[in-house]
Amino acid sequence: MHPSRSSAGALAATLALICVACSSEPPERPPSRPPSLMAIGPPPAPAPPPPEPATPAPPTPAAQVPPPASAPEPSLLLSDPAELILLEQQGLSFGQQLGAPAEDAQRLLDSPRYASFVSVIERDLAELSSRDGIAPSQFPLDPQRLNYVFDARWLRSPRARFQLVGVVNRLDMRFSTPKECGQLRLIYRLSLQPEGRPVVRLPMTVNVIRPVPLAPGGGCRAMAQQWRALPSTASERVAAVRRLVTQLPPMSGLETNFQNLHGPGTPDADDHAEYVLRSFDVRRERLVPRPLLNTPRADLNAAERKALVGWIVKSFMDIDAGRSVLPERFLATRAISVSPRGLSRPANRVFSSLLDAELDSRVFAELPYGKAKQVRSPRGLLRRLDGFTCTGCHQSRAVAGFHLPGEERDPDQTFNALAVGVSPHLHEELGWRGRMLASVAEGTSFVEPRPFPERATSAGIYGSHCGLGDPSFADWTCQAGLECRDSHHDEVGFCAPAIPSSGDACENARVVARPGASGDQLVADPPEVCQGQPPDSIPCITNRYGFPLGSCSVACAQPGTRTGSSVCAMMLVSGYEQVCFPREEPIEDCVRKQGLTAAMTTRACSVDEPCRDDYGCSRYPGSAPGTGACVPPYFLFDFRVDGPRLDR
Repeated sequence: MHPSRSSAGALAATLALICVACSSEPPERPPSRPPSLMAIGPPPAPAPPPPEPATPAPPTPAAQVPPPASAPEPSLLLSDPAELILLEQQGLSFGQQLGAPAEDAQRLLDSPRYASFVSVIERDLAELSSRDGIAPSQFPLDPQRLNYVFDARWLRSPRARFQLVGVVNRLDMRFSTPKECGQLRLIYRLSLQPEGRPVVRLPMTVNVIRPVPLAPGGGCRAMAQQWRALPSTASERVAAVRRLVTQLPPMSGLETNFQNLHGPGTPDADDHAEYVLRSFDVRRERLVPRPLLNTPRADLNAAERKALVGWIVKSFMDIDAGRSVLPERFLATRAISVSPRGLSRPANRVFSSLLDAELDSRVFAELPYGKAKQVRSPRGLLRRLDGFTCTGCHQSRAVAGFHLPGEERDPDQTFNALAVGVSPHLHEELGWRGRMLASVAEGTSFVEPRPFPERATSAGIYGSHCGLGDPSFADWTCQAGLECRDSHHDEVGFCAPAIPSSGDACENARVVARPGASGDQLVADPPEVCQGQPPDSIPCITNRYGFPLGSCSVACAQPGTRTGSSVCAMMLVSGYEQVCFPREEPIEDCVRKQGLTAAMTTRACSVDEPCRDDYGCSRYPGSAPGTGACVPPYFLFDFRVDGPRLDR
């Protein structure tokens, strides 16, 4: 259990909530009750019968493929669902990469690579699920244990398969693979096909790594030119990408990121999620764990920490440039990142945790910051190192711990559907990667340092991270009309309006580290007044309702109506989880019948108009392709291991 709860308090809270981010209020709420958990859904329609569930897009027939959309960065990233479905059909499915006879997880086990992978993940889950406060299953409710875990049976189920959600050109990984032209990564996401229900996506991705060899005479120019010359027509581009990928050597490794735990929020803690990060090499047709890039073990002893400081001093200019590679003797083979709240969570800052005592030491103070392009202070140095770890990167401007969760495949689905399938970090960094690709293709030297994962552009738009006084982040400013919000009282804040309105943050907080499976403690500042709120409304929907840093919102009349940066959207409200999750009834039918929806304002979003940290861009009925409304991503069931009974 959460350390701050007594058993009696936990029982009382449990009777009022089942899952993450629910209010402690009962379902019988006054009409003005704010949403405690939001997910975009259909508007209430009490008179007509409930709509039939959306039919999931079959994995193979081309006739069911949604029409392709334009790809803004095809030389670096293919993420359009229509193109990805075609690529699966043409040889880039997960099972074909592993040499398996079929695509469902049960038949994938016939591949020694997949079987060895599952064996490692099952051991991880068994270990991590043995901690206090963790429920062995979601149903029936155990009032003493409310942290739910990844169901290992999904990895062996005939109902499970891995959908292709991205093809990524990682020429920028040359710094870690100097004898290759980086990597080509095929990103897959685990999904389930419940009986009679739409496809359910789960919080797990796997990256199949295909090495990109040097040209016969050495160099990467020809490869870069090929990728830059991809056709603009979707069908021709798919064919060209397939040819380029099939010419590569077979997979050399695999990486995974999956949510192993999702637990409830309380007034002094967020709803909380943990993610396991693993990397594997292919050896004799098996997948064998390998050390994680630039991610030190959290248990380094005093001598190892001293040696780590020596390596940092020696490698300072490479760290500043973003091309340093931490020696294997320091590295972890498994890491766990936590969400929400990014690098304000101590568990996501391994270097800072290891070297906090050294922060103000002479050895860090005397580094040549004047020659650096990115790092200008000891605190900036540790934050840069933290951002290059697997844990820090995956929690920097991410969507619930992921950078490429993928857009919902069914173009007509708006219930529990993601509108933007790439994180703000990835979208921003594509610009830097594109400049590198162009430089290599043109045969020129590329010296621009890799940006911090938290901020890859100078734009300073809404949600961009910004500096709060440390010299390393002095250039991280905000556009006119925005100010740097001191959200977590550390080196970095984010750009936000001075006076919060719909969808904006309204409750800053300090994170206090606390061991155990239930997450860190929050010490919240007093909530702020939101602009334009009616006198009788709640001025700030705070963290206790599941909104990190709070959220301004008011009731609205017409779902889909946009006013400035806000949009009116249907939300699932207080009490829906304890009422509807346990039932043998489609969740969309249950919330409609029980009246557990309300029209509320939030911030509108798109890939170029991102949400702030810890919020995802979700579709709503009538939203244009690629646009949506900002909601905390755990309010979407496909970002959490727990969920409606029929869909799990």
